Amino acid sequence: MIELNPLAIELNEKIQSVNPVVFDLLSSLGQRSYVSRGILSQSMEANLKAYRLNATRAAALENDSAMHLESSRGFAPEFAPNMIYSYAPALGQIELRKQWKIQMIAENPTLEGKSFGTPIVTSGMTHGFSLIGDLFVDEGDVLVLPDKIWGNYQSIFGRKHGAEIVTYPFFNSQYRLNTNGFSERLMQAGEQHKKLIVILNFPHNPTGYAINSEEARQTTQAIKRVAEGGSQLLIIVDDAYFGLWYDGDVLHESIFGWLTNLHPNIIPVKIDGATKQEYAWGLRVGFLTFGLDEEEMKPLEEKMIALIRVSTSGAAQLSQTMVYQAMGTPEYKSEKQQKYEILKARALKVREVVYAASYTELWEAYPFQAGYFMCIRLKQGNAEVVRQHLLDEYGIGIVSLGDNDLRIAYSCVEESEIQSLFDTIAEAIRA
Repeated sequence: MIELNPLAIELNEKIQSVNPVVFDLLSSLGQRSYVSRGILSQSMEANLKAYRLNATRAAALENDSAMHLESSRGFAPEFAPNMIYSYAPALGQIELRKQWKIQMIAENPTLEGKSFGTPIVTSGMTHGFSLIGDLFVDEGDVLVLPDKIWGNYQSIFGRKHGAEIVTYPFFNSQYRLNTNGFSERLMQAGEQHKKLIVILNFPHNPTGYAINSEEARQTTQAIKRVAEGGSQLLIIVDDAYFGLWYDGDVLHESIFGWLTNLHPNIIPVKIDGATKQEYAWGLRVGFLTFGLDEEEMKPLEEKMIALIRVSTSGAAQLSQTMVYQAMGTPEYKSEKQQKYEILKARALKVREVVYAASYTELWEAYPFQAGYFMCIRLKQGNAEVVRQHLLDEYGIGIVSLGDNDLRIAYSCVEESEIQSLFDTIAEAIRA
């Protein structure tokens, strides 16, 4: 047992006083984490109070601005040097964080009037998942997942943090969301464990499935029943593909709003980002938002600062500046709508093609209404063999999942190429 630093103990006591459930969910690393009263804390204090000279930062100034090379300055001439070259705060630019929260409320009606924290900026969404793992997941903790998942969940929470992963079938026999299977698996886990971690991902990777209102109600009620039974649940809402819905009958908001303030034993955290929502994959700007009020967030944010400092030290200043500035432009909404329409047209084209009678003997398509992907289940052949044949003989790349499933990312295929893509997949299966 590692002896806790007095500063960590003090921070843990603050968390325990404002929300004991959050404290109980902390991992051993989460309990040990704190911001040391050294260079970092003194620099943070100086940033607030040193109005004359600040000689604490590991940065260089010139003419009261961030020192920089003019050869790089020319690539971003519209931004002030400090918004490019200076370190961003560990939790991210405060104006960007506030703006993202405003956008969240506008896009998620169920968040209106509810208490939740100001989003924390991460270096991409994967970094956000890793931080959640650091803060909350110990070896042997139970993580409830469907059988169809983004593989990095296994890498981060299973291999890195040692979580025990228990699964349930994602689809029921009618190829709808298996809410009964989820409820039963969660209830079983709750009978055996007080601490549970759940990941919900809609729009779903890899299938492109989007939840509807009734499925959201059944899912949240299942979680609430387990919480009422005494279990404490961290619900991780993976909203990587938020907003990319192509059907009118699915839920056009995040289930995070349904979970926020639902029960004291339920701590929801939403992970999203500029990656897909702003079509800015390489900028690596993600966000973590907890369903906790600002008072509850204060000591938790200190834990986050400590963990960010020992990983990335903070997201890139220029990337945050670009996202924030873009959100304030007059063209912002219309440009996003234009890109959305392109992706929607591709999804609808796939739907037109994939269910053709000529393919019936070869595969069946899982339902898809959102996101970047769709999956087919092969009725003949092996998925990995088909994948390799497509790559070697036709120069086409798709992803095999297990023995029978193939994932197609239509997001990166022009609409005019979709028919040819599926015709070629059919050829490869028949080969």
